[in-house]
Amino acid sequence: MTRQRWFCPISLYLRNMDVEAARAMALEHFKADEYDHFGRPAYRLAPKKPGGKPGRTFMTLWPEEGYAVLMLDQELQARMIEEDPSAFRPHPSKWGQKGATIAELRKMGSKALQAAMALAHAHAGR
Repeated sequence: MTRQRWFCPISLYLRNMDVEAARAMALEHFKADEYDHFGRPAYRLAPKKPGGKPGRTFMTLWPEEGYAVLMLDQELQARMIEEDPSAFRPHPSKWGQKGATIAELRKMGSKALQAAMALAHAHAGR
């Protein structure tokens, strides 16, 4: 008797995020302010009071490359890379040495991206 293989279509959704989904999550779930950062959409904490100084940036999207750069510290970056090295890597710049972390959206599910974005959001609010 051959074993039947199960195919779960939801697994495609769980490991196939994209830039638009990441944008929507930042705006809707994290109530981020969207702004232009050197020609790329970036997301920062909203001002603490109306008309106040904008908060820190927690994510920048790279639409052409299909990834997000999350602003973490070195400890959080190491944790993310250890948990899923196929989805996370340091940004290849001095910012990457300080914790800026590339998140490969197509290799992430919505829950993984939300958790990573929550870490970046909390780190920006420190």
